[in-house]
Amino acid sequence: MTYQLYWGDLHSHCSISYGHGTVEQALMRARQQLDFCSITGHAFWPDMPTDRDTYGEIIDYHRNGFATLAGNWGQLLAGQANGSCDQQFLALPSYEWHSLQYGDHNVYGPGPELPLQDAPDLPGLRQVCHDHHAIMIPHHIGYSAGYRGIDWQHFQADRSPFVEIFSLHGCSLSEDAPYPMLHDMGPRDGTSVAEYGWQAGHRFGIVAGTDHHAAFPGSHGDGRMGVFATDLTRESLWEAFLARRVFAATGDNIDARMWVDDAWIGDTVKNSGTRNIRLDVRATHQLDRVELVKNGKVIRQWSPPPKQGIATRQRLRLTWGWGRKDQPIAWQCKLQLHEGTITNLETHFSGQAVAAPQGIAGHTVAEDQSDLPHAVIDHDDHHVAWRSVTMGNPTMRHATTQAMTVEIDAPETARITVETNDRCFEHTVGELAQHGRSHYLRGWLSEAIQLARLVPIDECALQAVMTDEPSNEVDLYRLQVAQRNGQWAWLSPVWVEQ
Repeated sequence: MTYQLYWGDLHSHCSISYGHGTVEQALMRARQQLDFCSITGHAFWPDMPTDRDTYGEIIDYHRNGFATLAGNWGQLLAGQANGSCDQQFLALPSYEWHSLQYGDHNVYGPGPELPLQDAPDLPGLRQVCHDHHAIMIPHHIGYSAGYRGIDWQHFQADRSPFVEIFSLHGCSLSEDAPYPMLHDMGPRDGTSVAEYGWQAGHRFGIVAGTDHHAAFPGSHGDGRMGVFATDLTRESLWEAFLARRVFAATGDNIDARMWVDDAWIGDTVKNSGTRNIRLDVRATHQLDRVELVKNGKVIRQWSPPPKQGIATRQRLRLTWGWGRKDQPIAWQCKLQLHEGTITNLETHFSGQAVAAPQGIAGHTVAEDQSDLPHAVIDHDDHHVAWRSVTMGNPTMRHATTQAMTVEIDAPETARITVETNDRCFEHTVGELAQHGRSHYLRGWLSEAIQLARLVPIDECALQAVMTDEPSNEVDLYRLQVAQRNGQWAWLSPVWVEQ
């Protein structure tokens, strides 16, 4: 079977319950970079703390958010249904069910309808999902059991075909995974991560979702999922979800594929002899390494060899922002390639780094009145024009810069000019193949734009084949991909039984 790769974010929030921005803004921004999404409403918390002296503020904003969602549930369903069109863009209904004991879960329906229904515990929520042909997906699973992390003894894969292992909260893949948990909900626990669940015998896929609270599904760098489906319809997506043909990515659209005996990710196959493994990775940026993991251990690692000489097909990443934290900057930009061709364009737009209603690092989140704060205005084979609004990074750990990657096919003598806010910068392909360049628009401590070093297409791709022998009665194979710029992709496993 041949499948298409579609990108989505099933976990994002806005002011429909608590958060910032509108449903309409969220859907407009999602359509810029995604094929599907879900605007999730905060709905229920059956074991919410009752100690008002300690948790009074948390109790109040959750209860207010739940009441807001209940009053606007019909509006949310209608907005997502009206914003969907087969083969173009789809929005699925969902709501969030919190629990200290069982961990947080999002409930999803194939849509467009989904009843808003509570349950006193996880078995009760599983029954709700069964009754309505829904699924329930655990997220930020890496927090300790009993503190809104997953408790694997209660996990059942029948209604949870995959779990969310990356978001603004951090990475819950394994104890040594990148992106630690830095939210005030606490650190990562080794008995809550996905690797622990697999070792316990559970079979589930993995995805990422932003958990963004400011109406920006697919906010770059905060998490998104890839899904291999026959086409972009609710039925095809749902079939792929149940088959676990899904994977997690931090932000860049890393097209990573692995087959074991021709089985796709999420599959279970039988083979007591030699296994044939194929992989095909087409990244957005220069690959650092591709790792094959078997039963929790890396058994093979690949890195593409450096390209000799200056390639004609290369990728240029442009990043803009910086400057003062409290000073919004409006950008009007145009890139011109004076010889050769622009063959592809991928935007890396992100929203404000919001994982909770009150914002981050002591900063209050300003309401974003722009439906599309960043947008490509026009582009063809020789130019790209865009606009954007940025502010300085709130801390040295939280980027508010925006970016895009332009793929070009051009000789080393070709000139690249970037016009931005009445400034113009020019470099040749040969110059940028050697070193990236940065330009300040108004001197020191002002906003700036960076043209990163060009990356040859050959250093962004890798294909390989290998064989492997059985180790256990059931062996679990999965692939993980790291780019040089810190972006990752983690594939759901393939299980091979003897």
